[in-house]
Amino acid sequence: MIKKFFGVLLLLAIMTLPQNVSAEKTDWFDRNFYFRNIRTIIVFDVTASRGADYGGSIDMRNMQDTFVQNARKNLRCNVMTESEARRALGYELGMDLESLAYSNPQRARKIVEENAYRIADAGAFANVDTWENNSYVKPGYTVWEQKQERYRYYDRYGNRREEVRYVQVPVTYPPQRVDVSTIQVTMQVYEARRMELVFARKDVRDREDYQAQKGMFGRICNSFFEDFGKKLR
Repeated sequence: MIKKFFGVLLLLAIMTLPQNVSAEKTDWFDRNFYFRNIRTIIVFDVTASRGADYGGSIDMRNMQDTFVQNARKNLRCNVMTESEARRALGYELGMDLESLAYSNPQRARKIVEENAYRIADAGAFANVDTWENNSYVKPGYTVWEQKQERYRYYDRYGNRREEVRYVQVPVTYPPQRVDVSTIQVTMQVYEARRMELVFARKDVRDREDYQAQKGMFGRICNSFFEDFGKKLR
């Protein structure tokens, strides 16, 4: 009886925790490309599509840090940030790419992409396609649950005794609002000389939680670089 009681408590605890609704990854890679030749990779700044409500410039910087940190954790090769690549290429090309990045970031990025082969073997890109917060109402419901009752009595010698009984009682749960966080990220790796795509992933995740995209983005980056890193070994 006691085991059954605690089993019900465990089930209810699990029901109250945020639950993954779905997680889907779609991969493509060039089967003719020799990934082990990659010794240095440029991890470009994260971008986002219009309508992706990720929060603003500070949140984007945090995502970029997460993208780079996971690359350095999982890849057994030299990892350069886009900023580091600008400085290295600026010195080699005789250009102030850092200043250009402030006035015309798209142009500065294009120059890095076109000249990446000078300092690296590949470039990694990430774009946040979707960042949404939605909700739905979970209907109310009634379930039978175990309830503990304490029963006191006096035995034949006048001593006070106590027993614990478990009874089944109906418990009604009201309708509940459930928040759903959704994120979709497309990540790509290009070889540097011709900027041809060699590895790509679309990762779509939903979670029954409030604004949980930041955590999901971290797991997406870790999964991507973990799997990509296996191709470099």
